[in-house]
Parts: sequence; C-alpha cells; structure tokens
Amino acid sequence: MAGSQIEQWHEPELKSDPEVESAATAAAITLAPLPAPLPRPRWQRRLAIAAGAGALGGLGGLLWWFFWRSPPHPYVMDISPSQSEYAIAQGESPLLSWQVSNPRQVQTMLLRGYAPDGTLVFGPETYDLSEGLPVGLLPYCDQTRRLLTCREVPLELREPGQYRFELTLLPDMDLNLAPIEAESSLVTVADLPQPTVVELAPDQVIYSEAGTQVSANTPTLAPPVTDAGIRVSWIVTNPASLQDLLLVVKRPDGTTIGGRRFALRKPDSPAQVSLPEELQPFCKLEDRLICQGVPSGMLEVGQYQFELTPVPANLGDRELPAAKQSEVVNIQPRPVRIASFTINGGEAQPKYLVPVEPGQQIPGFQVAWRVEGGSTAKVELLPSPGTVGLQGALSMPLSPSGTTTVTLRVTDGQNPPLVRAVTFETFNPRPNQPVIINQGGGTASGSGQTAPATGQTAPAARPTTPPATRPRDPLGEGLRGQESTPGSNLPDLQNRPPEELDLKF
Repeated sequence: MAGSQIEQWHEPELKSDPEVESAATAAAITLAPLPAPLPRPRWQRRLAIAAGAGALGGLGGLLWWFFWRSPPHPYVMDISPSQSEYAIAQGESPLLSWQVSNPRQVQTMLLRGYAPDGTLVFGPETYDLSEGLPVGLLPYCDQTRRLLTCREVPLELREPGQYRFELTLLPDMDLNLAPIEAESSLVTVADLPQPTVVELAPDQVIYSEAGTQVSANTPTLAPPVTDAGIRVSWIVTNPASLQDLLLVVKRPDGTTIGGRRFALRKPDSPAQVSLPEELQPFCKLEDRLICQGVPSGMLEVGQYQFELTPVPANLGDRELPAAKQSEVVNIQPRPVRIASFTINGGEAQPKYLVPVEPGQQIPGFQVAWRVEGGSTAKVELLPSPGTVGLQGALSMPLSPSGTTTVTLRVTDGQNPPLVRAVTFETFNPRPNQPVIINQGGGTASGSGQTAPATGQTAPAARPTTPPATRPRDPLGEGLRGQESTPGSNLPDLQNRPPEELDLKF
C-alpha cells in the first residue's frame, strides 16, 4: 500500500504557459555556447584592409590640406564696359564692371586706360584692398571671402576717342606672385558735335553817322547809326556743346579793334548751357542758337568787319572751330556843308581888286566862316593858319606882293573836299604920273609951275592925259560889278568910290 502511494505520487502536471515557455527558451539559447565562426574569404579581408588604409590616408590628406596647403591664387574673372559707346553730348562717361576671385589675396588693384596705339590716356587709378574695400568703391562693389564684384564703376573720362581698360592685381607679398592683368573690350567715347556758326550778318551794311538828318531831300543818305551801334545777327548749330561765343571787330585790313566774349555756361552749373543776361533780349536757345539785332556798340565813322568764333566745351588742346566773318559795314560821315563864308561881313566873292595909293598902308580884311559837319569834318584856312574850327573869324593882312589868295577847304575824310577860294589884288590907282620938263632946263609939274633955278626937280603933277591902257589883271578878270570895256582908264578907278566896288577895307 505504501508502494502504491509512492507510485501514486508524481510531480504535479504542469500546464504549459506560453510566456514562461518563451522566456525559458530565450535563456537557454543565451546560455548555450556560440558556434565557431566560419572563416571569411580572402578577398573580403583584403577589401577591409584597403578600406582602412584609405580612411587613414584621407584623414592624413585632410590634415595636410588644412595645415600645410598653399593659399589660392587671385585672378580677374571678368572686366567689361557696360556699353561699347558713350556720347559726351549727353553727359555720359564710361562705366566699367569687373570680378576678382580670392580678393583677400590682393594687396592693390590698378586701373589704366590706353588708346589703340598703346598710349596711356587714363589713370592709373589705385585701389588699396589691404584693409577691405576703399571708400570710392563702396557704392559699386560687394566683397566676399571668395569673390569681389564691382558693377558700373564710373570713370572720369570725357576726352573723345577709343580706349581699352586694363585691370592689374598686385597679390600679397607673401604669395610671391607676379602681377595679374586683364583687358576690357574697346570702348568709344563719342565727341561732342562741334558748334558751327552758319550765319553772321549785320542788320545793314551802310549807316550814316549818328545825328545825320535824313529827309526826303536827302534820299541817298543811309539811316543813321543809333547809340547801340552796328547790330549783328547770327545762327549757331549744336549749341549744347558751346562754352563761349567770341565776337571780334576788325578793320577790313585785318586789324583788330576790339571784341567781346559771351559765356554760355554758369560757374555754378557748368554742365548746362544757358543764355547770358546780355543776350537774353535778342537770342533764342533751342536746337539752334538764333540771335537777332545784337548791339555791338560800334558807332564811329569807318569800316568794320565782324568775326564770330564758337568755343566748344572741353576744348582741351584742340584747335578752335573755324570763325565766321561778316560783310564789311560802312558808317559814312555826316555830309559837310559850307553854311557861310564872308569877307568883311559880306558873302565872299571869287576876286577882289583893292586900290592902294602909293605910300599908303596896305589894308587888311576879315574873313569869317561856318561849316556844318560831323565828327570827321576838317576845316582848313590856307595858306595860314591851317586847320581851324568849324566856325570862326580872322583878321588877315593883304600881301605886299599885290596878290593874296585865301582858300577855305572842308573835308569829311572820305569824300572829295569842298573848296572856296578868294583872291585879292592890289593896284595903284595913280600909276606912272608924267613929268613935264621946261625948256629952260628946269622941270615943271603938269600945272605949269616953274622949277627952282637951282635945277631941282619939281613934284610930279597929276596926269593930264589918261593912259591908253588900264592895269593888267593877272587872273584875267575885270572889276567886280563892272564889265571890262576897251578904252577904260585908271582915272575912272580912282574916282569910283569903294562902295561901288563892294569893298569895306
């Protein structure tokens, strides 16, 4: 019985729990010894060794590049103008752009401009990059660690011509590198269109002297010049390029009398053309400069020729454009006129015969004149005193030689002179009285008186018989107011009163 109880005793039947069973399985697997690994193929071992060696080499190269590499070299990636042609007339100047790599390795940049033949015409402009961008480039450039970019940098270049720009990089001294250069394409700076005087003319070519009275009775006289003088007009093309106008007055032989300069640009705004104050009433400034009736101030008698020269802006060393010349202008003198010419208060006659008794004093006469004329009128009283005023009076003696000629000569300096001449001729109204000789050896006068016994000559008597001829007239003229008739005799002259001869000596 006891044995049956032992046989009946067994471990209680355990019900299988899935969670417990899995945990036990996992523990068994963990505690179980690992199987020996299978040997790898040889090629895998070699590949692993090569990968390790490559990794070590890459790490070493990276360390060498970081600590012992040489810095990169700078170079000019691009340099070019914003356009190939610029016009000075529109106020344009060349704009240049460029790019430089590794700008931190650049100490200095140099910018130059060359003509096609290689002549240096611009620069060098120097930009110091040792401490970053210079102030002059700040508005136009951006700089990073790897790149410097400058866009449309203006160049102060207004001389016409063709240019090629060169940018030179001077690397840091530590790099021990030669300068690096790069050139731009060709740039053309167009010249200003030259101003040209296409017309220059006076308002009229003949004037009369100021103050000349022009009326219907003087139709041949030109209008008189005014206080403004000769007026001139002109037309100039391309006035936008003008700096000044130079008006010169000359004589026809080329002698310069004077001139005037008209400035068309104000100092505070030199880029803009404007009319000066003295030309504003007479000129209009548009696509052409047209001026009409500009006063020159030339009003003296004479001949004038005007010359107008346009002075362009930015002339430099270039020659002035050709000047324009006007016609010759003539200011004629005021006509001269002898208003009066008198002898002893009466109108002067061509000739006077003046009787002078022997032994008497030769009389004189008074001459007076008045002349109308302008500034060039010249009056001469000849043979003396010569040049006199436009009016006056002088007392003049008669010449002992018997003939005196007085000439009044008036000229205006251009036209033939006006001449009035007066001749005075003195004569003896008692010429060659006869002497009667008595038969007793004495002399007696025509009255029958007997000479003294001592033989002295008695005074001459008045002639009893008039001579057959009258005195010779050297000018071939008779007495004034009397026709010459054959047989006229001197007693008639002697007995005529001076009033009949119209003389007041």
